[in-house]
Amino acid sequence: MILVLCSLWIANHCYPLLLSDQQQDFASVVLDDQGYPLRAFADQQGVWRYKVDIEDVSDEYLLALIAYEDRYFYQHPGVNPISFLRAAWQYLIHQRIVSGGSTITMQVARILHPHPRTLLGKLQQVLRALQLEWYLSKQEILNIYINYAPFGGTLEGVQAASYQYFRKPASALRPAEAVLLAVLPQAPSRYRPDRYPQRATQARNKVIDRLVKQGDWGPQKGKQVKQEPVVVWKPEQPFVAPLLARRLHQETPNEAVINTYIKRDLQLQISSYVQEYAMLQGAGVSMAVLVVDNQTQHVVSYVGSASMLDASRAGHVDMIQAIRSPGSTLKPLLFALAIDDNLIHSQSLLADVPRLNSRYQPGNFAKGFDGPVTVTDALQRSLNIPFVQLIEAYGEQKFVNKLAHVLYPLRIPNGQANASVILGGAGISLQSLVTLHSSFANQGWVKPLIFKKPETNEKPKNSKNNAVKGRRLVSDEAAWITWKTLTGLTPPAQFSWGVSQQVRPVLAWKTGTSWSSRDAWAIGSTEQYSIGVWVGKPSGEPLKGALGVTTAAPALFSVLSMLNNAKQADLQSVSAMPERPFNVQEKEICWPDGRASHLSEGSCDRRFVALTKGGVTPRTLQIESGLAFHQVIENIMIDADSGLRLSGHCGSLVAKHKKVSVWPRQLEPWLAVNEKRGHRIPIYSPHCLVIPKQADALTIVGLLNQQQIYRQQQELIQQTLYAAGASGKVSWYLNGQWLATQAGAFTLKLLPNLQGKAELVAIDQHGVTGRITFTMKDDLISF
Repeated sequence: MILVLCSLWIANHCYPLLLSDQQQDFASVVLDDQGYPLRAFADQQGVWRYKVDIEDVSDEYLLALIAYEDRYFYQHPGVNPISFLRAAWQYLIHQRIVSGGSTITMQVARILHPHPRTLLGKLQQVLRALQLEWYLSKQEILNIYINYAPFGGTLEGVQAASYQYFRKPASALRPAEAVLLAVLPQAPSRYRPDRYPQRATQARNKVIDRLVKQGDWGPQKGKQVKQEPVVVWKPEQPFVAPLLARRLHQETPNEAVINTYIKRDLQLQISSYVQEYAMLQGAGVSMAVLVVDNQTQHVVSYVGSASMLDASRAGHVDMIQAIRSPGSTLKPLLFALAIDDNLIHSQSLLADVPRLNSRYQPGNFAKGFDGPVTVTDALQRSLNIPFVQLIEAYGEQKFVNKLAHVLYPLRIPNGQANASVILGGAGISLQSLVTLHSSFANQGWVKPLIFKKPETNEKPKNSKNNAVKGRRLVSDEAAWITWKTLTGLTPPAQFSWGVSQQVRPVLAWKTGTSWSSRDAWAIGSTEQYSIGVWVGKPSGEPLKGALGVTTAAPALFSVLSMLNNAKQADLQSVSAMPERPFNVQEKEICWPDGRASHLSEGSCDRRFVALTKGGVTPRTLQIESGLAFHQVIENIMIDADSGLRLSGHCGSLVAKHKKVSVWPRQLEPWLAVNEKRGHRIPIYSPHCLVIPKQADALTIVGLLNQQQIYRQQQELIQQTLYAAGASGKVSWYLNGQWLATQAGAFTLKLLPNLQGKAELVAIDQHGVTGRITFTMKDDLISF
């Protein structure tokens, strides 16, 4: 005892800064939801060392380590004099090292402070070991060993070795694996199991024999473990979800172990699919997929590019975080917000017509105009013009502010919100889009995505009784109506479930395409998962012919199928729908009024059953007039005898009031004959001294409605047209595309590439519209 105290006094005076000199640099490792490595990052010296605590290491490993390296570890004061003297005597007799005399504590001392293999160096090691035992507990010393023990080259610590050779954490080591790692630090290069499996087997079996001899294992267990061959993975660093791992490592560079919720099998399956699918789209095309569990907001799959190592596709760029144009993917959010603002219900009347006097005049991807459409139809078919009408009624800046309140502000050029925002005139990331769309399955709440598990000493941020905190974007009712509406879209024609109808998931989904096909999107939600897909070129170059519905949607459904196949055992979870809120009510509504049938004042030309929030049925929105609603009832004066219309200049005729139900004037060309104003409002009486101009009709002269035009191949046909009844300049549209705005005659050029049915629309400066359709056919010319 006196000798130990004297040695300790010498150690403290010669080496007083032992613990402060100890290096604590660790590599960083990102783990999946089961604790297996996704990707690792070396420390500043290029060493692969992953921090681990004793309680997180296999008991079999600790047993083998103590039994083989230092049987009396918990009894000696840092130096085992018997072993030390025996090793010294053997060295003197044989002039070589026969057995080691170093305890685990002495090995820790040599690891922390290397010394020359001389007598003086050994003395220094002994003093250091005594010092360690004085300042640290046995558990603390053992903890240093398992973190710093050499396993060959730049590999240190049992956790790094376990990940490297077995692709699993040290807590999951089987007995044969644990014993191999216990002996490997004795000669890491000589026993390296991937290069010298026979040597490694012999060394391992030597430890097994000692465990049996010392009574730590029974003979039967020792025999069984010996029969297991030494099989290890080829030494290479894991590379699963590399962009997510890079992101989390950059966000928390000092965190040695980062646990995620990534499901490895799903991640590998989606990554492989994404790489192949992107290649099929052409050179330079990348792709990103994000999958989130709606119940917890855990990110379970994160594929940020087609392949991180593919420079030709800018694979190093994380397209989940990249800011891109969202195309039409914001339309469902406006749909839900407008329901909450009592502007619409699910069957509200919107107008797909030319927008002559509006600040913003977009076109549709589809050819032509549809006239009167339900807001549901407009959302499912992704019609642009009706949603421009809706965002102008709701308020462009108000819409942007709502999204900023619950998430992040949209990136808008010059910071000025305008109607183009709803069609992609802003910037947003795939991550944000998925977060926003997940609100439809989360009762209208926007909750932040959770990428990594909390530290063990942190309180869990989420559980069934401790939900993720977020902010409400829309009401429960509006979220459910929107989700239900988006389930009405037809899956891509080329997609096949490959499973029975009973287990097909119910998916609410929406696609989007940015200007010039630079971005193709598909975002979808089931009750359990939200999925986001982006396809495009990171450089921002157009992807010719790409559309969200044809390019991104097939990938969305393929990913959904992977999730579905993983859930076959639980049919209810894949086919379930979010619970319908009690306050979602079905109401019969009428067009053109828009309200419930009992409120429509006799104006009920077309009937629909609408999903409403609390039974509220707003009037039809006015076209191109902000928040104003369409006035469906028009009061006129008629002659009591003839029934003809009167004005203030009709003398002594007996007049009476009449209420007439009218549609918005811009919809006239798309209405049935009995719905047009000319059918409902009588002409002025000839007895009136002054007859006002009836600006309700515009007729296209020069082509007949539904005419068939025949031509020889490649022939250009030109036809002179007039807009009879028009006031001022007239704007002409062919298949929804603006051609010209001018007064007088108009020359229509029918190019050779125009085939099949076509729509021609003319609209004057007062919004009075005329419309005809015609069909182009080859071979003969006939007018």
